[in-house]
Amino acid sequence: MIKLLTSRPGEGKTKEMIAHANKLLETAKGDVVFIGESNESILEINHNIRYIDISEYPLNATNEFNAFLHGLLGSNYDIQRVFLDGILNVFIMTPEEMATWLDEINGISDKYETNFEISISLAGDTPECLKKYL
Repeated sequence: MIKLLTSRPGEGKTKEMIAHANKLLETAKGDVVFIGESNESILEINHNIRYIDISEYPLNATNEFNAFLHGLLGSNYDIQRVFLDGILNVFIMTPEEMATWLDEINGISDKYETNFEISISLAGDTPECLKKYL
């Protein structure tokens, strides 16, 4: 399952995701992973949540990032939820490309039985092709 968190840049998506991750940890039966584009928020995230700064890895395209996720999830079947914050600031995509990528992430979610929460900054309304993940 994928859940998108969308709003304009600077409207608090990161803080909301951190709050979701920290709250989930109270009831999680598995591991929680938070992947961000920098280590800015690391001190706000509970130390029991695995934090990954994606900028530390030489990933240049979404297919490389997807392979990274396969490796992460394939090596730890206890991961219950993955939070992806600001990832689309690293990989610039059109809404249609985002929809295709989200379909791929949904396939990864199904394969490993792991849920994803993904933040996306949008300047305007959510494009129709992304609404199925809201």
